[in-house]
Amino acid sequence: MEKKSPIKIAVTWLFAAYFVILFAERLQSLIRIAVAHDPFFPSFFGSFVNILTVLSLAVSCVMLSSFWISLFRRDAEPNYIFLSITAGVLLLSGMVHTTYTVAVAQFIAYGALIAALVLQTIVYAKNKKNKFFLWYNLVYLVSFSMAIPVMYETHIENAALFYAVEIAAVLLLVPAFTFLMIRVFSDKGSDLLLWIPFVLTVALDTVILSLRWQETINMFVLIFAVLTAFLFAVGKVLSLFMEVDKS
Repeated sequence: MEKKSPIKIAVTWLFAAYFVILFAERLQSLIRIAVAHDPFFPSFFGSFVNILTVLSLAVSCVMLSSFWISLFRRDAEPNYIFLSITAGVLLLSGMVHTTYTVAVAQFIAYGALIAALVLQTIVYAKNKKNKFFLWYNLVYLVSFSMAIPVMYETHIENAALFYAVEIAAVLLLVPAFTFLMIRVFSDKGSDLLLWIPFVLTVALDTVILSLRWQETINMFVLIFAVLTAFLFAVGKVLSLFMEVDKS
């Protein structure tokens, strides 16, 4: 029986770390709401983020039932495409700011997911003559993920419009990131510089940043939105002059 490589084992456990940390962080937020007797439906914003969090946790929990069983079996080969989809489902809850969000825990969870993508890229890079675009795609994907805005409460005049755009950003950009992540694990030569995810990100980030500009400037999203646009443009130009190895 062929044993799994150390890198594959590490990738699997990094996925496990992501699931455990983010799930626990999201769950503690809901528990603290209940313990503090805070209203579960305090407003449109509060109602949406709490309901989305519950649904995201419930669905991801069901999807992960078989994963936890296979995690400790040496002969089990994880389905990374399925794990990527599940990671996206759980990420939906991580992109909304609930009452008791612990941002540090969320960043640690995301770090584990990014580390899994890095290790997977290392595996693919071994058999590539031109490794530049493989790593360039990964840098772009990380920047893209950071440019997805977390849904925050606001008190601006056009709050209803702002929430509508925030909801669209969560429900469109998280699946877009999941799709790109699947391409990393399913195809060694996949190009991640796709127009539709990029245009959606730029358009939604621009509207969100402009609507809330006078209340507060989300510098984190602004920086990564600009970086994502820069990487996309440069990558498209470079692809015209450099051969992309898709072996």
